[in-house]
Amino acid sequence: MAPAASKLRTEAGLGALPRRALAQYLRLLRLYPVLTKAATSGILSALGNFLAQMIEKKQKKESCSQKLDVNGPLRYAIYGFFFTGPLSHFFYLFLEHWIPPEAPWASVQRLLLDRLLFAPAFLLLFFLIMNFLEGKDFAAFVAKMKRGFWPALQMNWRVWTPVQFINVNYVPLQGTGSLRALCRADPSPRPHGAPAPVGTTPEGGSTGTPREHPPPSPPEVGNGRHPGPAAPDREEH
Repeated sequence: MAPAASKLRTEAGLGALPRRALAQYLRLLRLYPVLTKAATSGILSALGNFLAQMIEKKQKKESCSQKLDVNGPLRYAIYGFFFTGPLSHFFYLFLEHWIPPEAPWASVQRLLLDRLLFAPAFLLLFFLIMNFLEGKDFAAFVAKMKRGFWPALQMNWRVWTPVQFINVNYVPLQGTGSLRALCRADPSPRPHGAPAPVGTTPEGGSTGTPREHPPPSPPEVGNGRHPGPAAPDREEH
């Protein structure tokens, strides 16, 4: 009986771990919202890029001996931590105050502002920062923008607009960063160096996780409500 009771207590304790972890995470969101969302976005963006490389490699049946781009997840982690998380947090705070829920057509206004202003600006920033982290010059940035920005933005609009409608209108402000990070972690295959399609992984984030080895196709788990950008065409190296 004693061993059985001990086993039951152990199983019950293990079952409570997810609840305790979630409670601790929510506590950190309350105490350190920007830092918690930045860390969430950085970790999930890096994970999304790594999974994207694995899936892409498997689909192309590349040799197992071929190494993955270890710098890709690092670039995504940097972008997610310093840009996706913090910028999304403050953008959605601004959105909450500028267009309060009681305003006429608030849900439509918020969605349009997110889709027509924040998504393009965030995707542009993604391309710029990734170009810098890859050590490329401004001419490379311009070429990548001409080739991939518009397709990535279109993918972002097609894939993430319904998600963003729910995100900007019904997800509590405290949880927007985490949702954004999850979006940015989209593991859809994308071109090397592009964000996850969160807009995939920006606002996304290939996305840009169109989201750099690629924002997480369209982008973008921040206050991270915004999904990441969509992935551009694969770049030849």
